[in-house]
Amino acid sequence: MTPYKNFLIQGVLPSIEDETQCLKRKVNYYVILDGELFKRGLTTPLLKCLNSQHEDNIMRELHEGIYGLHTGGRSLATKEV
Repeated sequence: MTPYKNFLIQGVLPSIEDETQCLKRKVNYYVILDGELFKRGLTTPLLKCLNSQHEDNIMRELHEGIYGLHTGGRSLATKEV
């Protein structure tokens, strides 16, 4: 997540050539909105990129919080937070 954000905001490329080529190829799928990184898809809405701390909080909330019961994988993946 950090290399994409650094490149889109500051134009910083990794020092390793293989990583640079990979980043240049994949960075077109990402966009910065209000200082946050989102991934674009052809048929999906913008997907917010999360760090591990935010990811743990969201997964805990989906499983234990106000969203109630634990549902199957397919329906859990399509829930909006």
